[in-house]
Amino acid sequence: MAGNAPFELLSSMRDAAVELAAQGLTYSTQSAGVKNIAYIVNGVNFYCDARDVKEVSTCDSLMVIPQTKDWMRGLINSKGVLYSVTDLSIFAGFGRAIQANKGHLLLLSDSGAQSSLLVNRVIGFRYFEDANKIEDLESSLEAVDGLAPFVEEGYSVEGQNWYRLDVEKLLAAEQFREVQ
Repeated sequence: MAGNAPFELLSSMRDAAVELAAQGLTYSTQSAGVKNIAYIVNGVNFYCDARDVKEVSTCDSLMVIPQTKDWMRGLINSKGVLYSVTDLSIFAGFGRAIQANKGHLLLLSDSGAQSSLLVNRVIGFRYFEDANKIEDLESSLEAVDGLAPFVEEGYSVEGQNWYRLDVEKLLAAEQFREVQ
C-alpha cells in the first residue's frame, strides 16, 4: 500500500480538480501565478517576468569595448550571439561595479536588443501574492535609485521588499540605448 501512496495522492488531486471543474471552479497552485526571475543588485531585491529572460549565465570572456559609458561593461558571446553587458549596479547609480566574474548575466529575450544585465546574484523563480503588494510604492523607491523609472510595482515578503524591473521599458529608454 505504501508503494502506491504517490499515485493515490495524485488520483485524489485529480478527482478534486474534476469535482471543482464540474462546479465551474478551478484548482489552482502557486505555479498558476506569474513566474518571475528574482535577483539582487547591490543588496536590493529585484525581479522581472521570466519571459523577459532567455537564459541565465555567468559572465565569462567579457570583451571590453572602449569609449563607452561605465555601465556598458562590454560584450559576451553566447552560442554565437553577441550580447551587450549592462552593469545594473552602475546604471542605477549605486556607484559600485559588479565583479563580472562573480556576477550573473540575465540574457534578455528581446532579440532586437541583444542585451544582457549583469546582476550580483540570481535567486531563482519567485511568485508573489497580491496580498503582499506594496501599496505606497513611491515612498520605497529611494532604495532603487536610478532604476526607479523602470520599477512598476513591488511586493514585501518576510520583511524584504522586491521590486519589479520593467525590462521592456528599460530597453526602450534613451538613457539605456546611449552607450557612448
